[in-house]
Amino acid sequence: MKLITDGYRGISFFMQINVDRLLVPLMIIGALTIAGWLMSYATVY
Repeated sequence: MKLITDGYRGISFFMQINVDRLLVPLMIIGALTIAGWLMSYATVY
């Protein structure tokens, strides 16, 4: 039972790290996209 609990804890920690590694580039891309839209809107109007 201890092996299952330790394994689950390790997998959940690994998933938290992977989610963080996935979220950071997505947030950067989103911020650049929003900034690009705002700048293009500002230059047109």
